[in-house]
Amino acid sequence: MELKDKVALITGGAQGIGAAAARLFAREGASVAVVDLDEEKLSQLEAEIRAAGGCIKGIRADCGSLDEIGRMTTETVTEFGGLDILVTAAIFRPQKPVHMMEVTETDLDRALEVNVKGYFLSVQRAVPEFRKRGGGKVVLMSSNFGFVGAPNYSVYCSCKGAVANMARALTYELAKENINVNAVAPGPIMTDGMRKLIESDPTIESHRTANMPLPRFGTPEEVAESILFLASDRSRYVHGHNLVVDGGYLAV
Repeated sequence: MELKDKVALITGGAQGIGAAAARLFAREGASVAVVDLDEEKLSQLEAEIRAAGGCIKGIRADCGSLDEIGRMTTETVTEFGGLDILVTAAIFRPQKPVHMMEVTETDLDRALEVNVKGYFLSVQRAVPEFRKRGGGKVVLMSSNFGFVGAPNYSVYCSCKGAVANMARALTYELAKENINVNAVAPGPIMTDGMRKLIESDPTIESHRTANMPLPRFGTPEEVAESILFLASDRSRYVHGHNLVVDGGYLAV
């Protein structure tokens, strides 16, 4: 097992890529704390992983709040005795694409709060726990939209660009402590949220895949495999990297 006896904390993990990572981590031997605001989906995931023999604790918390981030970390350590891995997959974005002139201050503040500040503070809070274990692994969830622009996704692109560079910047301060900070940058992935976007605008699917070398959406499970690599000992010499998982989207 890749993660035997490891403790992982996954934010935004009740569905989509975060949930796929939680299932995979549990199968690979990790004790997994999953944080989300959706209590119903969190309970469903807990039941699923426990039924499969995995070890999981669901924590309802707001990943944009310093106090809540502190609480989720403390609860994880109290439950499992330490912390080895942090995966930040929490996300806030409008339910449909929005032109930059229609973005409200409230939406912008919330996006930055969850998608940037929350990621940074989650790492900051995890580091003291990593030090107690002699090191740790951080996997930040970026996006291929952290490297290119997209119409009506200006806020999302801005946030994910910040996350991509956050991985590089934090590496300078943490690599010597045996703490790997990296990011995964998915391309078009068929999550429940993406299905809802496609329902609102069916042209999204054909537009996103039209010029891709591999012209299809990826699955959350395919992204989770990359997260596992960066969270495992196999990536011990990988620092400050953004691992693109996008079917070749950025290649062209």
